[in-house]
Amino acid sequence: MLDIHELRVLSGLTQTYFGKSSIREGGHAIAHKLINHCDEGYVLEIRYETLVNINSRAGVQTAQDEYDDKSRKAIDKQVIEIKKDFKEVAGRTLKIKEFKSERSGQAPLRESFLEIISFNPSLLRGKYYRTLQYHVE
Repeated sequence: MLDIHELRVLSGLTQTYFGKSSIREGGHAIAHKLINHCDEGYVLEIRYETLVNINSRAGVQTAQDEYDDKSRKAIDKQVIEIKKDFKEVAGRTLKIKEFKSERSGQAPLRESFLEIISFNPSLLRGKYYRTLQYHVE
């Protein structure tokens, strides 16, 4: 369980509106949300977002598979970076474990989704996003 100092460190490392994590590289954005679940402790939610152009002949599913791979690598890289920075500042290793939220009364979390926002016979424009959740210890 995080103490108040460690919670402040993690919050500072994951804020996306100022500081190191606000820098957008590679044409995508990664947003963080730190959630306090009374019964489960803290949950770190990481969301990858990007706008995509899709060749309609190649198909939407092909593009989804391609961005699933890219987003997973970007989120994994972000997790490694957060752990490294947390250890430098807080002085201990941050333990996080991926999970899928299945709480009663809530819609299930979509892990990844490609939403088409503009349709042209030769080119589709869409928004791709992927959200992963981690238990924080």
